[in-house]
Amino acid sequence: MAGSCIATPITASTAAVVNRFVVSVNMANGPYTVANASPPWAGGCLVTATITANTGNDTPGTLGITGTGIDGRGQTETITLVAAGTATSTRVWRTITNLNQNGWVINGGNDTITVGCAAGAIPCDTDGTLYGIVVNTTAAAAVVVSDANKTIATLKASIAEGHYLYGPGVDFVGPLKVSTTGANDITVLATPTRGF
Repeated sequence: MAGSCIATPITASTAAVVNRFVVSVNMANGPYTVANASPPWAGGCLVTATITANTGNDTPGTLGITGTGIDGRGQTETITLVAAGTATSTRVWRTITNLNQNGWVINGGNDTITVGCAAGAIPCDTDGTLYGIVVNTTAAAAVVVSDANKTIATLKASIAEGHYLYGPGVDFVGPLKVSTTGANDITVLATPTRGF
């Protein structure tokens, strides 16, 4: 394999976990208790914030996110929340250390908020090269590998153990996303996220 390569093991389902970081609580200005610091899989995720209305829609304001990207560097992002809907980060997150809401105004009863992971493990969030996928145990569910523009590969459910190599590599437009609904045991071989 030419160039730099990382191996990202993925053994958990990459289905969305809407309450991974904040279990449903009444919205309020200020910090929320972070239930888990990282996604349930290796790699990163997009962060989602979902609001459920109580009596009328509260003015939700914004949610500040602090943590690290998948390159290990600290980062922050502020997302504009959506009344009775879901907002999604544009940055990819490996760890979450702080979630802070600002600009919330109640309207009737407290709306609730959950903060979680969007579906799909993200091993690289910049442009790069996919070199292959190693199926460590016969796959329980299909594995879909995609980038910002297209589906790159689909490994069918029950695909046998082995190396599925894409030599000399398939270029992708970040982020590279791996989606599976089962707890497969695979390893993704790709270039690492480049620093900005």
